[in-house]
Amino acid sequence: MTTTTKTTARKIPTPLYAAAGAGDLAYEQLRKLPAQVAQLRARVEELRPATADTNFRDDIERLTVVARRNAAGFLTAAQAGAQVAQNRALAVYTELVARGEKVVSTARSVEAKAEIEPGTQTVVAEVTTTEPSTTPATATANTPAKKTAAKKTVAPKK
Repeated sequence: MTTTTKTTARKIPTPLYAAAGAGDLAYEQLRKLPAQVAQLRARVEELRPATADTNFRDDIERLTVVARRNAAGFLTAAQAGAQVAQNRALAVYTELVARGEKVVSTARSVEAKAEIEPGTQTVVAEVTTTEPSTTPATATANTPAKKTAAKKTVAPKK
């Protein structure tokens, strides 16, 4: 009996990518929150006078009758809705994984760029030079080698 397993090229498990994507999405939505709070406060101020004159007892009794009548229909609709919700959850999970992969790869590239560009680097090399001569044998026998230090400044990569 032989079994085969499918290997993927991902180094980080998919749920972690999904968590990173969910965190990024939550951050994006939280940035929108103050504007939404301001809109809802304005809406509450508009609706507050209209609710003061309403008789809630009559509305509650009417809604109770309607809810009892429709209870059986809700069960079948809930079962169908559960399947739709499962499919949608899978689609959202896949989108979160893709978003998380993007966030992680962006973070890694920024981190790698920071490691590559710590600032200007100085490279020191020792160079040995000999004076030119007519024959190679006299050059090595008569002339000593001169050592000079060369400095080269490397600009950071962009």
